Amino acid sequence: MAYQKVMSLDLLSAQNKVWEQLSQIGTSERVGSAYLFSGPTGCGKEGLAIRFSQLLNCDLPGKTPCDTCPSCHRFHQLQHEKLKLIFPLPIVKKNKDEESGELSPVGKGDMELVTDAIAKKSEDFFYKIQIPRSNRILIQSVRELRRTLYLKSDPKGRKIVLIFDAHLLSAGQGEAANALLKILEEPPDNTTLILVTDHVELLLPTILSRCQRVGIPKLEDGFVRDWLQMKMVKESEIPFLAGLSQGNIHQARSLISQSVGDLMKLVNGLIKIITNNEPDHWRKFTQTYSRLAHQDAATFSFHFMMLKIWFRSVNRLQKDVDDLLHSTSFKPGMERLIGAHPNADLSAITFELEDAILSIPMNLYMPLILTNLLLRIQKHLNP
Repeated sequence: MAYQKVMSLDLLSAQNKVWEQLSQIGTSERVGSAYLFSGPTGCGKEGLAIRFSQLLNCDLPGKTPCDTCPSCHRFHQLQHEKLKLIFPLPIVKKNKDEESGELSPVGKGDMELVTDAIAKKSEDFFYKIQIPRSNRILIQSVRELRRTLYLKSDPKGRKIVLIFDAHLLSAGQGEAANALLKILEEPPDNTTLILVTDHVELLLPTILSRCQRVGIPKLEDGFVRDWLQMKMVKESEIPFLAGLSQGNIHQARSLISQSVGDLMKLVNGLIKIITNNEPDHWRKFTQTYSRLAHQDAATFSFHFMMLKIWFRSVNRLQKDVDDLLHSTSFKPGMERLIGAHPNADLSAITFELEDAILSIPMNLYMPLILTNLLLRIQKHLNP
């Protein structure tokens, strides 16, 4: 409990301008029925949403939740009676409730995974809930929400619905998004829905128009460095890891799970493949990452995010702008790329890599996406 409290307080300090805005809303008499928290991956959006929800139900509210009242304790555990969590789940095919005939949003085999993930989230608000085979928010989750949200309850406090990875409401045919829209059009009294997403552009315009927007910036490098120190990372490795993290705590968490040597080898190997026109290497790259996009989207995104950060750092080196990675062993390779391609449009390459990451939730044909990516990188290197 103490560790989670320290983490959440650090987050409020790290995102102090955003929290000041949320605190003013929470202590006013004009709390909205729907908010959209958006910003780059790993900036603490979900943690801020939880803390804001906690503030709205705190028995002794101030600029921050008191963290001592019974309501705050239940929010710490993510087990508050006023709180409903919605996040991507695996598709349920054959799990019917015998009495109601309705499909449960959580399959029997996944219930333990979901319970464990929520428990880990309660201990660390930076923890990312990722249930295997979950690539959309299910229509069953929204239907269950509609059945329970309009029921009468204790008037004390405020009902809260937190929807993590809200852009995945639009996955598939968008049934979940359309079902949620009906709730947003006629929200219950004393209820606030908070949608949290990295990808605003994938949400329906009709949903966007019914939410008050709260933009959240990436975390400062200093906060990431402090987080890495708390994780007992070697001082000599912190500039390298903080530079590759780029204010993304999820990225930092993935990075420290591997050795620096292996990470260097991985990044340098991928750079060599995508910057050299070698058909055999391209074929293997396309096959490997098409499979990863389908089977392990998190690893795909992690690798491509590292490539994006590397090219962004090269672009800054070319423009003589400081970057943390310029003090690492990546710099000689960056200088070689600039020397070999002095007119390269490096900024365009970073956008191409970002588009490849965005292709995953859109369920596009990845072999074609990746082949076109490699061709466009060559074009940007040699304009």
